[in-house]
Amino acid sequence: MKVFLDAGHGGKNPGALGNGLREKDIALSVTLKVGEILKRHNIRVIYSRTTDVFLELSERTSLANKANADIFISIHCNAAGNINGKGVETFSYPNSSKGIVLAKCIQDSILQSKVYTLDRGIKTANFAVLRQSNMPSALVELAFITNADDAKILKDKQEELALAVAKGIFNYSGIKYIEKTKELDCSPWAVDAMEWAMKLGLTDGTNPKEPISLERFITILYRHSRL
Repeated sequence: MKVFLDAGHGGKNPGALGNGLREKDIALSVTLKVGEILKRHNIRVIYSRTTDVFLELSERTSLANKANADIFISIHCNAAGNINGKGVETFSYPNSSKGIVLAKCIQDSILQSKVYTLDRGIKTANFAVLRQSNMPSALVELAFITNADDAKILKDKQEELALAVAKGIFNYSGIKYIEKTKELDCSPWAVDAMEWAMKLGLTDGTNPKEPISLERFITILYRHSRL
Protein backbone atom coordinates (compact mmCIF):
# COMPACT_ATOMS: atom_id res chain seq x y z
CA MET A 1 0.00 0.00 0.00
CA LYS A 2 1.24 3.50 -0.87
CA VAL A 3 0.11 6.64 0.94
CA PHE A 4 0.95 10.12 -0.31
CA LEU A 5 1.32 12.66 2.50
CA ASP A 6 1.15 16.33 1.60
CA ALA A 7 2.36 18.88 4.14
CA GLY A 8 0.50 22.06 3.26
CA HIS A 9 2.30 25.23 2.11
CA GLY A 10 6.08 25.56 2.58
CA GLY A 11 8.98 27.75 1.49
CA LYS A 12 7.84 31.22 0.42
CA ASN A 13 4.26 30.32 1.34
CA PRO A 14 3.99 30.16 5.14
CA GLY A 15 0.26 29.46 5.11
CA ALA A 16 -1.79 30.83 7.97
CA LEU A 17 -0.08 32.67 10.82
CA GLY A 18 -1.21 33.03 14.40
CA ASN A 19 -0.11 32.90 18.02
CA GLY A 20 3.57 32.78 17.04
CA LEU A 21 3.06 29.75 14.77
CA ARG A 22 3.30 29.21 11.02
CA GLU A 23 1.02 26.73 9.30
CA LYS A 24 3.80 25.39 7.08
CA ASP A 25 5.85 24.37 10.14
CA ILE A 26 2.99 22.63 11.95
CA ALA A 27 1.86 20.85 8.80
CA LEU A 28 5.34 19.53 8.05
CA SER A 29 6.00 18.39 11.60
CA VAL A 30 2.71 16.50 11.90
CA THR A 31 3.04 15.04 8.39
CA LEU A 32 6.48 13.59 9.10
CA LYS A 33 5.19 12.07 12.33
CA VAL A 34 2.26 10.48 10.50
CA GLY A 35 4.69 9.06 7.98
CA GLU A 36 6.83 7.41 10.63
CA ILE A 37 3.79 5.68 12.12
CA LEU A 38 2.67 4.46 8.70
CA LYS A 39 6.13 3.17 7.81
CA ARG A 40 6.24 1.21 11.05
CA HIS A 41 3.20 -0.66 9.70
CA ASN A 42 4.99 -1.52 6.44
CA ILE A 43 3.13 1.12 4.44
CA ARG A 44 5.10 2.84 1.71
CA VAL A 45 5.02 6.59 2.32
CA ILE A 46 5.63 9.26 -0.30
CA TYR A 47 5.88 12.90 0.72
CA SER A 48 5.23 16.08 -1.24
CA ARG A 49 7.94 17.65 0.90
CA THR A 50 10.12 16.74 3.86
CA THR A 51 11.77 20.15 4.23
CA ASP A 52 10.70 23.79 4.08
CA VAL A 53 10.35 24.08 0.30
CA PHE A 54 7.65 25.54 -1.94
CA LEU A 55 5.66 23.41 -4.38
CA GLU A 56 2.80 24.39 -6.62
CA LEU A 57 -0.46 22.56 -5.93
CA SER A 58 -0.23 20.83 -9.31
CA GLU A 59 3.26 19.56 -8.44
CA ARG A 60 1.94 17.87 -5.32
CA THR A 61 -0.82 15.96 -7.10
CA SER A 62 1.46 15.18 -10.03
CA LEU A 63 3.90 13.47 -7.67
CA ALA A 64 1.08 11.47 -6.12
CA ASN A 65 -0.38 10.46 -9.47
CA LYS A 66 2.99 9.44 -10.90
CA ALA A 67 3.66 7.35 -7.80
CA ASN A 68 0.29 5.65 -8.28
CA ALA A 69 -0.47 6.20 -4.59
CA ASP A 70 -3.50 4.49 -3.09
CA ILE A 71 -4.62 7.48 -1.04
CA PHE A 72 -3.70 11.16 -0.76
CA ILE A 73 -3.76 13.07 2.54
CA SER A 74 -3.10 16.80 2.79
CA ILE A 75 -2.45 18.22 6.25
CA HIS A 76 -3.20 21.84 7.17
CA CYS A 77 -4.09 24.26 9.95
CA ASN A 78 -7.19 26.41 9.75
CA ALA A 79 -7.49 30.17 10.23
CA ALA A 80 -10.17 32.82 10.58
CA GLY A 81 -10.45 36.56 10.99
CA ASN A 82 -12.49 35.91 14.12
CA ILE A 83 -10.12 34.62 16.80
CA ASN A 84 -13.00 32.67 18.34
CA GLY A 85 -13.15 30.37 15.31
CA LYS A 86 -11.99 26.89 16.28
CA GLY A 87 -12.44 23.17 15.64
CA VAL A 88 -11.29 20.33 13.40
CA GLU A 89 -12.75 19.55 9.98
CA THR A 90 -11.84 17.26 7.10
CA PHE A 91 -12.62 17.72 3.42
CA SER A 92 -13.09 15.43 0.44
CA TYR A 93 -13.81 16.17 -3.22
CA PRO A 94 -17.52 16.45 -4.12
CA ASN A 95 -19.08 13.20 -5.33
CA SER A 96 -16.01 11.16 -4.38
CA SER A 97 -17.59 8.28 -2.44
CA LYS A 98 -14.25 6.85 -1.34
CA GLY A 99 -12.95 10.31 -0.49
CA ILE A 100 -15.90 10.91 1.81
CA VAL A 101 -15.23 7.63 3.61
CA LEU A 102 -11.53 8.51 3.96
CA ALA A 103 -12.34 11.98 5.30
CA LYS A 104 -14.81 10.54 7.79
CA CYS A 105 -12.28 7.97 9.02
CA ILE A 106 -9.73 10.69 9.71
CA GLN A 107 -12.22 13.09 11.29
CA ASP A 108 -13.70 10.37 13.50
CA SER A 109 -10.26 9.17 14.56
CA ILE A 110 -9.21 12.64 15.71
CA LEU A 111 -12.42 13.04 17.70
CA GLN A 112 -12.21 9.55 19.21
CA SER A 113 -8.60 10.15 20.26
CA LYS A 114 -9.84 12.96 22.55
CA VAL A 115 -6.83 15.06 21.56
CA TYR A 116 -9.38 17.47 20.09
CA THR A 117 -13.15 17.09 20.28
CA LEU A 118 -14.65 20.26 18.78
CA ASP A 119 -16.22 18.78 15.65
CA ARG A 120 -16.76 21.01 12.58
CA GLY A 121 -17.64 17.90 10.58
CA ILE A 122 -16.68 16.42 7.25
CA LYS A 123 -17.19 18.64 4.23
CA THR A 124 -16.63 18.72 0.50
CA ALA A 125 -14.62 21.32 -1.39
CA ASN A 126 -13.21 21.92 -4.85
CA PHE A 127 -9.64 22.21 -3.54
CA ALA A 128 -7.00 21.67 -6.24
CA VAL A 129 -5.21 18.87 -4.39
CA LEU A 130 -8.50 16.99 -4.02
CA ARG A 131 -9.64 17.68 -7.57
CA GLN A 132 -6.38 16.83 -9.31
CA SER A 133 -5.46 13.68 -7.39
CA ASN A 134 -6.43 10.42 -9.10
CA MET A 135 -6.85 8.47 -5.88
CA PRO A 136 -9.20 8.86 -2.87
CA SER A 137 -8.09 12.02 -1.11
CA ALA A 138 -8.77 14.05 2.01
CA LEU A 139 -7.60 17.37 3.39
CA VAL A 140 -7.61 17.76 7.16
CA GLU A 141 -7.67 21.13 8.93
CA LEU A 142 -6.29 20.09 12.30
CA ALA A 143 -7.28 23.21 14.26
CA PHE A 144 -7.35 27.01 14.02
CA ILE A 145 -3.91 28.55 14.29
CA THR A 146 -5.59 31.92 14.91
CA ASN A 147 -7.34 30.69 18.06
CA ALA A 148 -5.24 30.66 21.22
CA ASP A 149 -6.65 27.36 22.56
CA ASP A 150 -6.36 25.62 19.19
CA ALA A 151 -2.85 26.97 18.67
CA LYS A 152 -1.76 25.36 21.94
CA ILE A 153 -3.01 22.00 20.66
CA LEU A 154 -1.18 22.50 17.37
CA LYS A 155 2.01 23.32 19.24
CA ASP A 156 1.90 20.79 22.07
CA LYS A 157 -0.14 17.84 20.75
CA GLN A 158 1.54 17.07 17.43
CA GLU A 159 2.37 13.46 18.34
CA GLU A 160 -1.25 12.83 19.34
CA LEU A 161 -2.63 14.51 16.23
CA ALA A 162 -0.30 12.50 14.00
CA LEU A 163 -1.32 9.24 15.65
CA ALA A 164 -5.00 10.10 15.23
CA VAL A 165 -4.54 10.86 11.53
CA ALA A 166 -2.56 7.64 11.06
CA LYS A 167 -5.24 5.60 12.82
CA GLY A 168 -7.83 7.16 10.53
CA ILE A 169 -5.82 5.93 7.55
CA PHE A 170 -5.60 2.47 9.14
CA ASN A 171 -9.35 2.40 9.72
CA TYR A 172 -10.00 3.31 6.10
CA SER A 173 -7.54 0.69 4.83
CA GLY A 174 -8.51 -2.09 7.22
CA ILE A 175 -5.06 -2.16 8.82
CA LYS A 176 -4.71 -3.01 12.49
CA TYR A 177 -2.79 -0.48 14.57
CA ILE A 178 0.17 -1.95 16.45
CA GLU A 179 1.39 -0.24 19.59
CA LYS A 180 5.00 0.86 19.43
CA THR A 181 7.30 -1.48 21.31
CA LYS A 182 8.69 0.11 24.43
CA GLU A 183 12.31 1.13 23.91
CA LEU A 184 14.47 -0.82 26.31
CA ASP A 185 17.48 0.67 28.04
CA CYS A 186 19.55 -2.47 27.77
CA SER A 187 22.48 -3.84 25.78
CA PRO A 188 21.70 -4.46 22.08
CA TRP A 189 22.35 -8.18 22.41
CA ALA A 190 19.79 -8.42 25.24
CA VAL A 191 16.84 -6.67 23.53
CA ASP A 192 15.26 -9.84 22.10
CA ALA A 193 15.61 -11.66 25.42
CA MET A 194 14.07 -8.77 27.35
CA GLU A 195 11.12 -8.53 24.95
CA TRP A 196 10.61 -12.29 25.30
CA ALA A 197 10.61 -12.02 29.09
CA MET A 198 8.19 -9.08 29.00
CA LYS A 199 5.73 -10.99 26.82
CA LEU A 200 5.82 -13.87 29.31
CA GLY A 201 5.29 -11.50 32.22
CA LEU A 202 8.64 -12.37 33.81
CA THR A 203 9.61 -8.69 33.98
CA ASP A 204 8.04 -5.32 33.26
CA GLY A 205 11.17 -4.17 31.45
CA THR A 206 12.17 -1.52 33.98
CA ASN A 207 15.77 -1.23 35.20
CA PRO A 208 17.09 -4.00 32.92
CA LYS A 209 20.68 -3.49 34.09
CA GLU A 210 19.81 -3.63 37.78
CA PRO A 211 21.78 -6.32 39.68
CA ILE A 212 19.61 -9.34 40.44
CA SER A 213 19.53 -11.24 43.73
CA LEU A 214 19.67 -15.02 43.84
CA GLU A 215 16.18 -15.01 45.36
CA ARG A 216 14.73 -13.04 42.45
CA PHE A 217 16.61 -15.13 39.86
CA ILE A 218 15.26 -18.38 41.33
CA THR A 219 11.75 -16.89 41.39
CA ILE A 220 11.97 -15.99 37.70
CA LEU A 221 13.18 -19.49 36.83
CA TYR A 222 10.37 -21.00 38.90
CA ARG A 223 7.70 -18.86 37.25
CA HIS A 224 9.02 -19.73 33.80
CA SER A 225 9.03 -23.46 34.57
CA ARG A 226 5.32 -23.29 35.37
CA LEU A 227 4.30 -21.55 32.11
